[in-house]
Amino acid sequence: MLENVELEKAQELILSRTTPLPGEYLPVPQALGCVISEDIYAEYDLPPYAQAAVDGYAVAAEDGSGRTRYEVVERLRPGESPCSSLGPGQAAGVVTGGPLPPGTAAVIPQEATEPEGKYITYKGMIVPGGNIKMQGEDFQAGERLARRGTGLNPGLASVLAAYGKKEVAVFRRPRVAILSLGPDIVSCGETPRPGQVRDSNGLLLAALVTRDGGRVTGVEVAGAESSREIKLRLEKLLQMSDIVLTTGGTAYGVYDQAVSIVKQSGADLLFWGLGIKPGSHSGAAVRENKLVISLSGNPAACAVGYYLLVVPVLRALQGLDPRHARLAAVCTDAFPKKGGPRRLLQAVAACGEAGWEATILPGQKSSMMRALTNDCNALIDLPAGHQPVKKGAEVSIILLKPADHVSAIILPVSVRS
Repeated sequence: MLENVELEKAQELILSRTTPLPGEYLPVPQALGCVISEDIYAEYDLPPYAQAAVDGYAVAAEDGSGRTRYEVVERLRPGESPCSSLGPGQAAGVVTGGPLPPGTAAVIPQEATEPEGKYITYKGMIVPGGNIKMQGEDFQAGERLARRGTGLNPGLASVLAAYGKKEVAVFRRPRVAILSLGPDIVSCGETPRPGQVRDSNGLLLAALVTRDGGRVTGVEVAGAESSREIKLRLEKLLQMSDIVLTTGGTAYGVYDQAVSIVKQSGADLLFWGLGIKPGSHSGAAVRENKLVISLSGNPAACAVGYYLLVVPVLRALQGLDPRHARLAAVCTDAFPKKGGPRRLLQAVAACGEAGWEATILPGQKSSMMRALTNDCNALIDLPAGHQPVKKGAEVSIILLKPADHVSAIILPVSVRS
């Protein structure tokens, strides 16, 4: 087992034991938010034929006569198909999305015409192709509609519905169980006695896992159980999950249980301890090809450990690029501390006219929850032995938003203080 490893080495060790989960077919509505596991191609043109883009009249091409009066040879209602072709001087009433008669050059909007019995008058210019949605304008037969690794969003679901697809092949959602350790930890629904603390990390991790595409199979608290009872609980959670996250008890104190419990379960320890702050007391193990990732019991450290160790695994299991986007940003405030290990500050990043900016969130201590109440979407990455960060300094940030949603340089970025 490696101890106090660099963050990148820890991520490499975890991801080396991670492969995408098998695909499954789900009804399209149930698959929203899942990741597509097979390329999807258009089976035919969409639309499959030329359609009217407005309610109005389909007319034939001009023959140079300069006419303004057209004979209406038929009036199509929704769901009806044309019976004949259009010739010079002829028109057909059409509806939005309806098929057009052969010979149609353009569609005149209804409000631009003057009806005269079986005729209409239009004094404007006929623009070929005007108000027509051409065959294959959206998609052409054989065109790729979605790549493997694409998230199924509402718009894509709509396209699949237009092609009559009831099911879609997606990667199975990772099943994640959460186990809070520590004899002083009680369920969040209980009233703690003096010296006890409610389990807030369990709900935090469950919410994050759900947000990131996982399916939570259980949130449990070991409390004052014996080592044997906790070991059996961990083994049960491993049987029902792809990953088990433990929180708390990750240090080497007398009452810290995580290392010994993981060892007793028969799991092989990959590493224990990271050279970062917060989140230094984190570790990972593997048992029967299933990961156990142990995170600190301190709220901020638990969250940072989750962002850096668990999110890449969840993405890899769903066939996504596990890397976080890394880029340079200007810090909008200051951080007075210096020195110490590599430090990761919870922040909010946004891209404005002048480029990326990062604002440090209040409450950066490992034990604090204040930063969790904000929409943290980035970590400011300060190297070991760093100097205080001045307002306006350029910093390297790790975007917590998936890398495929952001145009970013996924390379080390120098830091100027």
